Amino acid sequence: MSPATDHRQDTHQNGARIGYVLKVYPRFSETFIVTEILAREAQGEDLSIYALRPTTDSRFHPEIARVAARVNWVGRPVRAIDMWSRLTDGLTRQDDRERFAAIMPVLADLPGDEVAQGVELARQARRDSITHLHAHFASLAGRVAWIASALTGIPYTVTTHAKDIFHESVDPVWLRRICADAQRVIAISRYNEDYLGTVLAGTGATVSLRYNALELDRFSYRAPQPVSATRAEPLRVCAVGRLVPKKGFADLVEAVRILVSSGIDVEVELAGDGDERERLTEQIERLGLADRIRLLGPLTQAEVRDLLARSDVFAAPCIEAADGNIDGLPTVILEAMACGTPVVATAVSGLPEVVHDGVTGLLLPPGDPASLAVALRGIALGEVDTVSLSRGARSLIEEHFDSRAQAEVLAAWQSGPVPASGVRLADQEGAA
Repeated sequence: MSPATDHRQDTHQNGARIGYVLKVYPRFSETFIVTEILAREAQGEDLSIYALRPTTDSRFHPEIARVAARVNWVGRPVRAIDMWSRLTDGLTRQDDRERFAAIMPVLADLPGDEVAQGVELARQARRDSITHLHAHFASLAGRVAWIASALTGIPYTVTTHAKDIFHESVDPVWLRRICADAQRVIAISRYNEDYLGTVLAGTGATVSLRYNALELDRFSYRAPQPVSATRAEPLRVCAVGRLVPKKGFADLVEAVRILVSSGIDVEVELAGDGDERERLTEQIERLGLADRIRLLGPLTQAEVRDLLARSDVFAAPCIEAADGNIDGLPTVILEAMACGTPVVATAVSGLPEVVHDGVTGLLLPPGDPASLAVALRGIALGEVDTVSLSRGARSLIEEHFDSRAQAEVLAAWQSGPVPASGVRLADQEGAA
C-alpha cells in the first residue's frame, strides 16, 4: 500500500470534514479553486462549500459540474433589523455568546453584514460537523472564517493570493490577525512566502508554500512546431487574463506596434474581459492594429486549451499596477507551460519561479514593451529554440504542479481533530 493510499484512508477514518469558505462560488476566473476541490474529492475527502456572495458570471467552466461538494449560501443581511435577527438566531448557545462578547472590540472594525455572516457561517459549520475551515483569500473570506473559528473553536487555514495581500486596500491589522490565528497560512509562491514573512513578523503565523496546481490529465502536451523566418504564416501570439492594469496588456499592444513597424507579421488573440477593455480597444484602434489584435472575451478552460494549441507563443506581460496590485502566479501560465506553448513573461512576483529564462521560457523586465517586442521578434525569426523551452516547461509542471500532490499536502495539514478548547486568539497587540 502506497503512502498516498495510507493517507487517504487515514483522512477518512479521522472523519475530517473540510469547509471551503469562498467570497463567490462559482467564479469564472478562479479555476484553481475548482481544480483544488476536484483533486481533494478524488482522494476521498468530505468537502462543503460556503459562499458569501452570489456569482455574477454568465459563463461557467464545465469542470464545475464534476464538483460533488454541497454549496451553502451564507446569507448576507441588508437591513439592520435583519442583521440583528441573524446575530440573535446564530448566538443561541451561552458559550457562543461569551466568545462573541470576547471578540466584540475587534468586530467593531468590520461592517455589520460581515459580522452577521461570520455568525451564520459558525452556525452552518457546526450544523455540518465541519472539522476544519479553509478560506481562499485573506480578505472577506478570511475575516468571516476568523469570526466563525473564534465562535466555534473550529481551526482554519487561509490561502493567500495577490490582491488580498498586496493591494493598497489591504488592512494590515486584519491581515496580521487572520494569519496569526490561522492554523496555517498558505502562500502560492516563494515571492509571496517571503513577503508574508516580512509583514507577519512577530505574529507567530505559520506560513507554508503550496503552489496552485493543475489537473494534468486535462492539459495534454504538444511540442511546438519550430518557427522559421521563411514561414509564410504570421507569428501567432496569445494572451489570457482579466483585462485589468496588472496584466500589462497595454504593453503587449505597444509591442505589436513595434513589431509591425519593423516588418514582422504577427497576430494576437487576447482572451478575457474586465475594466480595461474599452481602453485597450481604443489603444488598438488608435495604433491601427485592429487587423492584428483580436479581443476574444472570456473563454472556458477547454477554449483556452484550443487557443494555446493554435498559438506559437503565450505572452504574460504582467506589471505592478499603480494601486500596488500584482499577480501572484497566474494559473493560465502554468496551463500554457503544461500544453507545450512557449511562454514569454515578465519578472513579476512569482513568475520567475516557473519561467526560468532560456530553460522553461523567456523572462523579461516588466513594463518594457521594447524588450517584449525583441523577444517575440526572436521567436518569429527562428532564433529561439522554442521546442527546448517547451519541453523544459512541461517537465517543471509535472514535477511541481500536479493537483494530486497538492491535495495530499492540504489534506495532511487539515485532517486533525477540532481542539476541545477552541482556537487560539492572537494577542491583539501582537496581531496589530
